[in-house]
Amino acid sequence: MNISLKHRLRGLPPGFHLLMLSDVLSGLAMGAGYVSISWWVVSVGGAHDMAWFSALTALVMLVALPLTAPLGDRFPKNRVIACGIALAMLSGLALAMMAWFNFYRLAWVVASESLSMFAWALVIPSMLSIASELVPAGRLSDALSLQKSSQSVGNLIGPVVGGSLMALTPAWLALGSYAALLAIAALGALRIQIPPRNREHIQAESFIDQIRVGLRIRWRIPLERNWALWGLLMMTAYIPMVVTLLPIKLHQLGLPAFWLGACEAAASGGLLVGSLWFTHRLLQYCSRPRARAFAMWALAAVFLVVALTDHPYLMLAMFGIEGVLLSITMLIGQTHRTLAVPEAYRARVSAINVLVAKLGGMLGPALAGILLSSWSLDSVYLFFAVFHLVAVPPMLRLPGVNRFLSLNHDEAKDWYLKQHPEAFEPIATASSKLNQSM
Repeated sequence: MNISLKHRLRGLPPGFHLLMLSDVLSGLAMGAGYVSISWWVVSVGGAHDMAWFSALTALVMLVALPLTAPLGDRFPKNRVIACGIALAMLSGLALAMMAWFNFYRLAWVVASESLSMFAWALVIPSMLSIASELVPAGRLSDALSLQKSSQSVGNLIGPVVGGSLMALTPAWLALGSYAALLAIAALGALRIQIPPRNREHIQAESFIDQIRVGLRIRWRIPLERNWALWGLLMMTAYIPMVVTLLPIKLHQLGLPAFWLGACEAAASGGLLVGSLWFTHRLLQYCSRPRARAFAMWALAAVFLVVALTDHPYLMLAMFGIEGVLLSITMLIGQTHRTLAVPEAYRARVSAINVLVAKLGGMLGPALAGILLSSWSLDSVYLFFAVFHLVAVPPMLRLPGVNRFLSLNHDEAKDWYLKQHPEAFEPIATASSKLNQSM
């Protein structure tokens, strides 16, 4: 593993090393913040509040993503990331102040966390696509693998820190620590050096046109359109199991907040092992399509076990395996889908992937809240596990997906532009149409 890591780091620019450091700090803050906020909501407000909290905050990001995605293509991505993280820090401070004064109102908690969701809507599209500006196409697979690894390191430590602070200290201290970590991460992001590139053609477009471009590209490419539609169903099943129902289940079992942090850390540890070693080793023995199929079927089996068990150590092991399997599906798909889009469009197009996930993050928890009003928690968990299992075959049978994933990295670069040039045709603005008619 160490030799492989050194080989992948060799030759990458200093700016990418700073990106990895920023990812570690961001992941640390996000992991600690998720555990702290979720446990505070579950402990004070209960399962009903947790379901509404998950659904409403996901709705905010769902609305914000199309509006903020063009910023990553319009302005330097390091500044966009830093500004977004700083905005999330203000949300963390607001929540810490509420906990300090023992003030809990779901509406105020949702409002404060909504500011954070808007902030991450700024950050995530640029963070997903910034590596493509820092490294050449041939090294993008290594770069994305290392980026996932650095994020996993932060996510591995963050939940343990958040869970420990929530278990041993007042809630305001855990939430205040989350805000402090974000402040450091914002400073780290500012130091990333982005190579200059021409943005005049992008900045000449109106902001609304840039939003329309990102949505149109995804819709006009059949593979991406089908990937998004079936991915939405899968995310609607997946998100409640790891975000909404897990804290409720652990709380009902009488376990302390540390266990939520431990499950999140196990998933991040698995993601770290998968991104650093297991995925690369697996691809030495089988093709990308077969590796993806193995990971998706195994992931469905993992969630069935989690739904059916009440043993915390077995759940902990399952979330560790989940992280390994998730790294396979993410690295195999994300590298090719990033390379296939021309560089000038990557932040906007990456945002659509996040948009699909967040739409599932809104629909899934909302459905979970409805079901929890009449079903037991175990029945709701099992429902989503079976739902996730049923969504696997359509994802594996997307028309053209196996051919696409079998391309090498040079062939995948700008592949969507070569196959579907009509998806990237300029949009005529209303003003230009008016001028042409005159």
